[in-house]
Amino acid sequence: MIHYHKEKQLFQLQTKQSSYLFEVNKFKHLQHIYYGGLIDLVEDASPFKMKYEFELGSATSYEEKGYMPQTTLFEVGTYGKGDYREPSIHIEFSDGSRTADFLYQSHDIIDNYNVKGMPMFQKDSTLKVVLKDQVFDVYLVLYYSVLYEEDVILRNLEIINDTDGEIILDKALSCNIDMLNKQYELTKLDGAWIRERHISHHFLTKGIVKLDSKKGVSSSDHNPFVMIKEKHTTEERGNAYGFALVYSGNFEANIEVSPHNLLRVNMGVNSFDFRFNLEKGASFTAPEVVLTFSSNGMNQLSSNFHNAVNKNLVSNQKERPILVNNWEATYFDFKQKKLLAIAKKAKKLGVELFCLDDGWFSRRDDDLSSLGDWHYNKKKLPRGLNGLAKKINKIGLEFGIWVEPEMVNEDSDLYRLHPDWAIQLPGRKPSLGRNQLILDLTNKQVLEHLKKTLHDLFSSAHITYVKWDMNRNFSDVYGSSLSIKNQGKFNHLYVLGLYELLAYLKETFPHVLFESCSSGGNRYDLGMLYYMPQTWTSDNTDAYERLFIQEGTSLLYPLSTISNHVSGDTSHQVFRHTPLETRFNVAAFGVLGYELDMSILSRFERKLIEKQIAFYKEHRNILTYGTLKRIRSVYHDQYTSWAVVNEDKSKAILGVFQGLIIPNAPFEKIKIDFLDDDKMYIIKAREQYMNIKVFGSLISHLVSFLKPNTMLHTFLSNRYTLKLNDFEKKMSGKELRNMDLLLEHNFTGTGYEPGGRVMLMEDFGSRIFVIKEISNEQENKMDI
Repeated sequence: MIHYHKEKQLFQLQTKQSSYLFEVNKFKHLQHIYYGGLIDLVEDASPFKMKYEFELGSATSYEEKGYMPQTTLFEVGTYGKGDYREPSIHIEFSDGSRTADFLYQSHDIIDNYNVKGMPMFQKDSTLKVVLKDQVFDVYLVLYYSVLYEEDVILRNLEIINDTDGEIILDKALSCNIDMLNKQYELTKLDGAWIRERHISHHFLTKGIVKLDSKKGVSSSDHNPFVMIKEKHTTEERGNAYGFALVYSGNFEANIEVSPHNLLRVNMGVNSFDFRFNLEKGASFTAPEVVLTFSSNGMNQLSSNFHNAVNKNLVSNQKERPILVNNWEATYFDFKQKKLLAIAKKAKKLGVELFCLDDGWFSRRDDDLSSLGDWHYNKKKLPRGLNGLAKKINKIGLEFGIWVEPEMVNEDSDLYRLHPDWAIQLPGRKPSLGRNQLILDLTNKQVLEHLKKTLHDLFSSAHITYVKWDMNRNFSDVYGSSLSIKNQGKFNHLYVLGLYELLAYLKETFPHVLFESCSSGGNRYDLGMLYYMPQTWTSDNTDAYERLFIQEGTSLLYPLSTISNHVSGDTSHQVFRHTPLETRFNVAAFGVLGYELDMSILSRFERKLIEKQIAFYKEHRNILTYGTLKRIRSVYHDQYTSWAVVNEDKSKAILGVFQGLIIPNAPFEKIKIDFLDDDKMYIIKAREQYMNIKVFGSLISHLVSFLKPNTMLHTFLSNRYTLKLNDFEKKMSGKELRNMDLLLEHNFTGTGYEPGGRVMLMEDFGSRIFVIKEISNEQENKMDI
């Protein structure tokens, strides 16, 4: 809801649980007043405004004493008129001056605001506020949209040059918001390849914290997201603000606490290596920023983001298929016979889609060649993609492929024909990443070539899934098709070129499920999710490390976007062994897949995977679209607990994960405070199994005739499944909230007998529990 008080020139944006206020002050600047919990409509904002009645020593007043930009809260931050904080806008005008002063001109409410070629959230109405520089005919247009039910506000801006000369944008961030600092903490998502989006917290003190990417992608170093929260905010209590950018390239976020304890947050396209010239009549549109506020802790903040992404950004809300990917099973070394063997076993276990990963094209037997040559390898696929797809479909699986269209190897037919299509500096030897270069998507010839090539490729077989990879960061940044003065636009124009290509493919192949990947999570952002509804979360498939990655990812991104795979027995990234059941239990919180050689599984593994897939299918909707609750964090506790709950609170799935087993461990209780107090629930553990080899030499003490590491021991371990104990309790929502869910004890080093009541048996063990509402009739039957 958007309200305007004409007499006071006061704007008030209202969501279901939050309010956002700003006004046009007497100097025609947009002055921020309030963002936080829901308040009634305001007639007069003067009681809420902070103002000095005198000029501070060494301060600069705008026009009269007491109005000092340095101590005023603004909707736009500019430099040159007394505001010395980090600006959100910096422009060089045609006379060489670099001070902008944007004053209110007009406003309007428009419907269905959208910008062609930019990923944006769907919205109904948008407040459009037009500002004009005091001297030059340069217009700054601010856009505010409200997603009422989701408690989300969307902001972005447009800069229009209506002068007779050229102007240059050195900085044009999408959003600026000023608030009073209340001993806030900054939470952000930091990491690296195979260690993406780890949660980090920092107490905010005087000065500037900047996080950014200069890699050409949003990057795994810092995600384009920040949370500002009060010191004692938890998952369920306290105030928190979230900011996320809908963009897939270089970005920056600045969080500054001024000497007067004012907090400024601004975010947008990175101003580093950004020099965007605008001729007369030209404009620049900044990407959208998503803002949300929660007075009920971080879980609610995440839910606001998740609901907005699922309902207003991601277009594909279909049930996601369970896939098997051959990458860690075969890498580059495969023939069609091997692929079909994997597919046949996968189908028997319940898998729904087969994805053919890297190595299927041209002479691609390693990562040294062939990127750019998207025609099938006849030795590996004698009847081509179409022939393989038909065989896969006949088995009963859908068919998908891996591609990396933005890349080219120097050893490729495409590069030999068009070396100028690759990003590289004139007269310099290019740097390589993974033995490859990047195709220049600012070049229209390259875009048209990729549109035709990918159209032909995706039409060549019955392909219903595409994994779109991008395995290197930018270097040697230069556009051979751009003029000298336009080189400063390169990074942004590349992203716009990518969006144009993805929009074309999304429209042309609406039946294809696209999954974004960039060495795993190197380009996990809201911009890519607009075109591709799920993202390969990380190249690290180790279940324990995935707890850190997936928990961090969940701060912003919904489970429907988090793609997870169950991998082989020992992690290919960290050489760690985690139980097969735990690998599934972690991967089940999101979009499930498998990445192991299903053609050589033991009977034990086949039985477990068949049961896992059946369980996931039964509960798939809640595991991808349920409301996520982070109960106990892997960053703070030995036991990690996540849950998802459906809308009417009749069903929940609880996951409990441990790290290294604690000897003689205390009892564990899990806080369940998100169900209906007046409903009765039954809590059951998912049926899980373990391998008897876990017992090692103890096996001979449990079964006298069985000696460890013998042929008989190995034979039985591949056929006999040791079932973990059943767990069943009946409790009301009120009991669960006040008394918690008491788990049974863990193995304590002694006293184990077959059938004993032991919850978890080994390092990195885990359990999943299904919590379902039961009727009075069902409850009475249980009592009988």
